[in-house]
Amino acid sequence: MKKSQLITLIILFIAVSLFIWVGACSDKSEDVPDPDATISINKTSAPGNTALPTGGATTGPISTAEPTKTPASEIDLTQLNGLANDNLNLSVSPDTKEFSSAATKTALEQCTYLLSNPGSGSNDIYLAFLLHYSDVNPRVEKLLELAKNKNIKFTFYVSSMYLNEEANADTIKKIYNEGHTIGSRGDKSIDQLAVSAGALRDSLVNMEKRLQAIVGENAKIQFYSPDFISQRNARLATLMDYTVTFKLCNFVTDAGSRAQVYNGVQFQSSEISDNLVTQVSSFVEWAMSQGYTFKGFTK
Repeated sequence: MKKSQLITLIILFIAVSLFIWVGACSDKSEDVPDPDATISINKTSAPGNTALPTGGATTGPISTAEPTKTPASEIDLTQLNGLANDNLNLSVSPDTKEFSSAATKTALEQCTYLLSNPGSGSNDIYLAFLLHYSDVNPRVEKLLELAKNKNIKFTFYVSSMYLNEEANADTIKKIYNEGHTIGSRGDKSIDQLAVSAGALRDSLVNMEKRLQAIVGENAKIQFYSPDFISQRNARLATLMDYTVTFKLCNFVTDAGSRAQVYNGVQFQSSEISDNLVTQVSSFVEWAMSQGYTFKGFTK
């Protein structure tokens, strides 16, 4: 090989190596998560995950990585053996934003749940609405119109009754297609504490199948907010890759109480009235003027 050819090959090799090294560094820098990207949750260990339970709310974002998920039908229900099935005490300390009951905190250490506000200094507000009854409520459309006009997102928790009512299909499709979060309140026709773990699992799967029949096969319900929760049910929900969410405080609009809603996960009753729409509209206007951002729950 001629000397000039050898030099050319060496230069080419150095150039290719430099290109690969620069690309690797660039990818690495883009992988750094934004700590303010989304809400914080207590994400603890699950089968196949070596992460240890935090025992409290984390300060980082929910991971967007797609975990390897066991199909619900293949979940080993023996993992729930011995777990208590009575209703947990979900009262929350207004100062620490933690469960007041030490037993409840201990029971939920092996679960994935959302409780804490995003953290001091956050400008994010999360408004969630409960869609319980099967009756068509035209005011939900008004909330969607508000969200569209303001380019903001909400979270809607649907019951099995609301989801199964054919007349609500178009509204559900609109909620989904416009980028809002749809969570599950569970099957309201059964006692979610009293039924077997298998029956509860099947009822949640059926709700997902119903949602997929309405909006498409890729739909996934990722948040679960039942009226009552037990240690067994919280663990089952975690195995099914749900994040269990608990109410921090009710929606308030008067100026003297507005500090309660800053940075918090907000829930509103299922009675979506004209007065509520007016209050929410006013609150959104005020909050946005103060620099707050409204987001739907995301994983």
